[in-house]
Amino acid sequence: MGYSEIEEVFCLTDDRKYKAFFNIAAESEIICGLKAKEKWITVKDENGNPSMPIWPGYGFAKYCQENQWKDTQIEGIDLYEFLEYWLSGMKRDGCSVLVLADTAGGGIAVEADKFKEELEKYLSSEF
Repeated sequence: MGYSEIEEVFCLTDDRKYKAFFNIAAESEIICGLKAKEKWITVKDENGNPSMPIWPGYGFAKYCQENQWKDTQIEGIDLYEFLEYWLSGMKRDGCSVLVLADTAGGGIAVEADKFKEELEKYLSSEF
């Protein structure tokens, strides 16, 4: 996916962007996050609660990395590993998911257990 297509996704409404995330992630079977000094990048919301920015593929993560998190490395996580293991651990740690975090510091914040439920529902309807 080229930069212009990636930018188009970032310009969608949150509802359409969220659906696009699931479509792209199901196709790529990868979730990407960013690491700095061997630690996963998280951001805090206005209440100080952590969220992990995630993207449905390398190109989306690279777009934001180049514009906002220059001193990081992109790491891919298998979609099914993320679903089975990561989201449970994130819930336990009180960390939510920041879907399609953007260069303006936005994104769609979703509690880990709700995201897991919605991803499972989406994957079961698709396959």
